[in-house]
Amino acid sequence: MIIDIRDASVRYRTTGRQVLSDVSLQVGPGDFALVSGPSGCGKSTLLRMVNGLVPHSYRAEVTGQVNVGGEPVAGQTIRRLSTIVGTLLQDPHKQIVGATVFTELAFGPENLGLPRAEILARIEEVAARVGITHLLRRSTHELSGGELQMVAFAGVLVMRPRVVVVDEPLANLDPAAGRRLLTELRGFVHGGGAAVVVEHRVEELLEFGPTQVLYLEDGRPRYTGDVPGFLRAAPVAHVKLPFEALVARADELPDVPAVPPAATVTHEPTRLHYRRVTLGYGERPVLREVDLALGATERVAVLGRNGAGKSTLLRAAVRLVEPSTGEVRVDGEPIDRRSTLSLATTFGYVFQNPSQALFSATVAEELAFGPRNLGWTAGQIAEVSEEALATMLLNHEPDIMKRSPHTLSHGQQRRLTVALALAMRPETLILDEPTAGQDLHTTTTFMERVLGGLRSVYFITHDVDLALTSADRIVIVDGGRIVADASPAELAHREELWAASGLRATSLVRAVRDRLPGTGTIPHPFQLARLTPQ
Repeated sequence: MIIDIRDASVRYRTTGRQVLSDVSLQVGPGDFALVSGPSGCGKSTLLRMVNGLVPHSYRAEVTGQVNVGGEPVAGQTIRRLSTIVGTLLQDPHKQIVGATVFTELAFGPENLGLPRAEILARIEEVAARVGITHLLRRSTHELSGGELQMVAFAGVLVMRPRVVVVDEPLANLDPAAGRRLLTELRGFVHGGGAAVVVEHRVEELLEFGPTQVLYLEDGRPRYTGDVPGFLRAAPVAHVKLPFEALVARADELPDVPAVPPAATVTHEPTRLHYRRVTLGYGERPVLREVDLALGATERVAVLGRNGAGKSTLLRAAVRLVEPSTGEVRVDGEPIDRRSTLSLATTFGYVFQNPSQALFSATVAEELAFGPRNLGWTAGQIAEVSEEALATMLLNHEPDIMKRSPHTLSHGQQRRLTVALALAMRPETLILDEPTAGQDLHTTTTFMERVLGGLRSVYFITHDVDLALTSADRIVIVDGGRIVADASPAELAHREELWAASGLRATSLVRAVRDRLPGTGTIPHPFQLARLTPQ
């Protein structure tokens, strides 16, 4: 047995919070364990117990048995544990240390004292397997979030551990990259290794054959067993299940609050207009000759492969990227004539990586920073702060205002960054992967609130189902260009476009093709499942 956890509990000393209680997990060679549960339920803490970050790096009280490699974790060093357990974090920025991809992959083997020839052979072999050979000479700070995650995964494999633990592997990856990562992970297990994967998007994991499932709620195990039993027992409102499982359990599906339709106007006012725009970094263009107009009353989803330029496209709206050619206009005015303050109140921009937005000592200070710079009163700041936290389902978190943002789970940090943008009361919200790391209930609730409370939202996502059911228009970026701009239903029916753009036809996409016409919007999966005969 590589991992042997029995009746383990964890309490963090910094917050005094008990985050895990009486959790057990046994994983041996050939095992592929799936761990799921609502945001903040203790999944990441479970992985920290396995790799030794708890209790060696995080101050925590641990009770019960936690053995890895046949020995108690508490009695082993992080260095020794790293040769047994390879870890892919939810936020890859936190584990990248190399200036280039090559030096990042060489870092671990060099610290093991391996001969140069073996290090080079391992890098070449793993880079080819994971599909990042073309990135080896690239600077790590130039990579997209998804590319960075694949590099971090390669850095894990190059160490040849006995077990790999992965936190939300699909959060930052396009469908093709996600499949590549999970295929390599399954191959690692098939070759005698083991894996523990934390993931909300259960459907994508099922085809890779998990051997066991652990479902947590409030830090406690609510289900332990095989996949068929999990599909029958999983809370349908909290876990993203295959569409067929929703149909089979249609009588259990909760009502979904209707998202108010976007405002209908005869002449849609344009909020953000790209005119033959080329965008890039230094001498490297990412997007070329973009012509695109996004309305002031639209919900627009942006899909595409990792590194295709999705984030670059929308960063131009707040001048984080300047066009090398062409023009960007905001509300009919050239963007370079707009002040920083004017853009900040027009667009609430939320980064893909929460650490890029969180810098204050407490949540209260984070929420106050923007409104204070707008000259708002203390009373106004308190009002918008409470409102934003409630919208993001964070208002019931104990002592939330007094806590450091970094004591929140990664999923909670993502929601907090959205709350920071909402506290500025922008006209349009721009979200980069807003629901990564969120359970289904949280995603459904906060997207309903955001979409219902703002006239326009533009969001980047790798979650195809979210795009189809939350947007009234979808833009696909591929090969440095806009390759599609259509309604959700129309896009679902364009089968030839999916493979060409690296997208994945989920069970919901197949259901839409079978049951709905090729025009207009798509209902929530729960609504569609209730209408489907069993």
